[in-house]
Amino acid sequence: MKKTGQDEKVRINKYLAMCGIASRRAADQMVLEGRVIVNGGIADEPGLKVDPKRDEVVVDGRELAKPEARKVYILFNKPRNVITTSHDERDREQIFDFIDVRERVFPVGRLDRKTTGLLILTNDGTLAHRLMHPSSQVQKEYLATLDAKFPGSMLQKLTGGMRLKDTGEKVSPCRAKILDDGMSVLVSIHEGKNHQVRRMFSSLGFEVKRLDRVAYAGLTPGELRRGEWRYLSRNEVDRLHRLCGKD
Repeated sequence: MKKTGQDEKVRINKYLAMCGIASRRAADQMVLEGRVIVNGGIADEPGLKVDPKRDEVVVDGRELAKPEARKVYILFNKPRNVITTSHDERDREQIFDFIDVRERVFPVGRLDRKTTGLLILTNDGTLAHRLMHPSSQVQKEYLATLDAKFPGSMLQKLTGGMRLKDTGEKVSPCRAKILDDGMSVLVSIHEGKNHQVRRMFSSLGFEVKRLDRVAYAGLTPGELRRGEWRYLSRNEVDRLHRLCGKD
């Protein structure tokens, strides 16, 4: 029996989960907060159903890429002063000025404008959500260049699960290595709090002058120069699924 258009609709929370935006419970809260717009109107009812193929859904001002039959996985080496949003009132350079693909993809997490380095982009919402969820413990490695030499005596404070000075928020323990010049520190975290690495160093009295994400989930730039991108191989995609606990 052929499905009708009504049968093909799904609850808005399931759709947001399919797009990798949030868990269903968190998506319900986003709807109640008025952050979700469907076909131009605010969706304020968690039970609302949408057509994944036809309806336009916008979250926090960003239109979502629809779940597609053909899954696309991209690795991008973001330059400095390029933003990760798809719309910008100030007409600044965006990552989609560099990436030209037919499918509508979105970044897995974000890097702030000044931070350079690796981004994964995909239309596989399920994998994106798993990569970003803290329970997956996916490691992200950053090279931070500081305004002064970082002493070895402070390494335990940095890695031991510190509290951020600006909010008192506690972050999980991480790994770090001071490089030879002492002005650069390699930091590996699995959380994704806003500006986390910069705020960690700021809490210890250091300013991050340059920040580069040099590895994400085991992926590294390789031969990718700033502003360049490539598709992930099948083996790389399979490894990301395994890393997130999906065989």
